[in-house]
Amino acid sequence: MKTEIDLHGYQVVEAIDIFVKHYNARVKGGDCSAISVIHGYGSTGEGGRIKTALRRLLETSDENLSFQLDVWNPGKTLVYPEKALPAGAGIISSEILEYCRSPRSESKVLGKFRRYGDLNVKSTLRRLVKQRSLCIARKGRHSVYRAE
Repeated sequence: MKTEIDLHGYQVVEAIDIFVKHYNARVKGGDCSAISVIHGYGSTGEGGRIKTALRRLLETSDENLSFQLDVWNPGKTLVYPEKALPAGAGIISSEILEYCRSPRSESKVLGKFRRYGDLNVKSTLRRLVKQRSLCIARKGRHSVYRAE
């Protein structure tokens, strides 16, 4: 399988989905060699949307992989797979973390991300809490999710 994947020209959601599918196909095939992910560095040179979303996904998936920035090319990240990413990994995790920078109730999160399905959103919330990317806090008499 290819050791390099180029995500240029895709929308963020498509790019992350393509990465997750490629990653999981390699792991399931027994190939845990490094994947060179070309995501670009954005027009400002500080990081485009694909790079930002990919890095958020990688940071919240540290129990499944390791990664390092390419020191010579800021538009590339090297990913070292260890085990498959869970169902629901991908853009939903990074979107929920971004949304929960302000404390949000479960019903607010479910309403915002209903396009992914309630079960998928709830399992992603549980996984993010378990990974300590999200914490559950009290806001008045309500429990809310807050990004760490």
